[in-house]
Amino acid sequence: MLLTALTPLTASAVEPAGERELTAKADSFVRGQMKRAGAPGLAYSVIRGDDVVHRRTWGRDGRGEPVTSRTPFLVGSLAKPVTALAVMRQVEAGEVELDEPVRRHLPWFRPKGEGEKPVTVRQLLNQSSGLSERDGITRADRFDNEPGGVRRLARELAGVTLSAPPGERHEYSNANYMLLGALLEEVTGRPFGEQLRKDVLGPLGMKGAITDSGGAERRGLPPGYRFFFGQPRSFASDFDTSGVPYGYLGASPEDMSAFAAAQLKGARGDAGGLLSPAGFREMHKGTISVHDRHRYGLGWRDDELEDPSARMVWHSGATPGYHGIVVLVPERNLAVVVQHNAFAKNKENLLNNTAFGAAGILLGGEPRQVDEDGWLTWALVVLGVVAVALAAVVGWSGFRVVRPRVRSRGGQRRAPGRAMVGGVAAVTGCLLAASVACFVLPERMGVTLREVLLFAPDMGRLLVAVAGLGVLLAVLRIVVTVRTVLALRRAGRPVPEPERGLVAAPTAR
Repeated sequence: MLLTALTPLTASAVEPAGERELTAKADSFVRGQMKRAGAPGLAYSVIRGDDVVHRRTWGRDGRGEPVTSRTPFLVGSLAKPVTALAVMRQVEAGEVELDEPVRRHLPWFRPKGEGEKPVTVRQLLNQSSGLSERDGITRADRFDNEPGGVRRLARELAGVTLSAPPGERHEYSNANYMLLGALLEEVTGRPFGEQLRKDVLGPLGMKGAITDSGGAERRGLPPGYRFFFGQPRSFASDFDTSGVPYGYLGASPEDMSAFAAAQLKGARGDAGGLLSPAGFREMHKGTISVHDRHRYGLGWRDDELEDPSARMVWHSGATPGYHGIVVLVPERNLAVVVQHNAFAKNKENLLNNTAFGAAGILLGGEPRQVDEDGWLTWALVVLGVVAVALAAVVGWSGFRVVRPRVRSRGGQRRAPGRAMVGGVAAVTGCLLAASVACFVLPERMGVTLREVLLFAPDMGRLLVAVAGLGVLLAVLRIVVTVRTVLALRRAGRPVPEPERGLVAAPTAR
């Protein structure tokens, strides 16, 4: 999936002039990717060693202002390696042990299916706890900005049923980091955002980072962009303080560059006491298989290029309206940070490939070409056709409410019983279509209708339209069926004969 077509050069083979050429080529690639993705704004940084050696910003934010190196973005799941670093700080301080049960700090966490081996802190970090992806999705994006939101959210997982025994397999879930946020609050005795600023963001120089709704307002977090039938539309989402541990951290390009530089320095043993070199290496090292050569470490993804000396450590993330990715190549002392102010699920691979491709170019290789997934376009077409068809049937049914059909197409009078059966079948079909739109299709995608509306508003609104038309049609079909059955019964009654003597017999001629 990543950069399998690279031919990396050694550091000594890249002269300053050649480096300028590679940087210009990377700029052109990133700019082209921005256009292909339809993102209104983008920030892009290159870090070599301790320094940001190159930074470019293009486009405008959700308020129409030019994107700069200080423009705040939401970073999505890039919050996870930040949270993981905060946990590792507590591990090295002796307050937390990686292989101790989570319930030692959160005694209320008693998931079903733990068995003899309880969920450990390490398993939360490397996403092998057995908490399902859906456990995280159904609890994400609560936009809870009241005090105690991090703990409130985590406590909803107290008795959840695990999808697999702890440690058995990798399953990516926001739920793991919801619990880690609550664990850090318990250990430090401070709100998560306050603790994060003191122990991680402050020491790293991430002065513009946002950890609560007040900070988002002070920093002027602009709206991001979602896509509506292929066109970016500004979306002013609320901040979610309860979601900072897993995805609602805010940070500028300067902040994320400082974070990426600290990862490179930490792996070399020069992180200024923030964490030991062994601690950084343990975070970066993938220990749980995701697929092929892709492994998950403690808050980071660990991949390999074809050349085994060109190892890549990375993580990406998204919220409604924002996307970000950090790519580290520790052995080459290189990092690339890309932040977009737009996101759509079908564009995720394309957005991620912006950073993968730029890193590959800077290593002297060629980027892979990745297109956006076409499934959303087809889904929109199918749902649109279904919605139009339902709307047409709703119109016809409205006409039949006024004029019920009492005869079949052959001119024969219909039987009331058959009309009743047909009506019940039609109502059942309509309600089934509404249920599929509201529940079954989102469930098959691993999300809820609420999440579809947040991340794919065009699909979400079509699903709502199909469901609403299905329910409306069911109501109309009930009315049509009742009126038709009553009309058939009236039409089938015998006409009473006139009483004798009241009508004169015809006169013979």
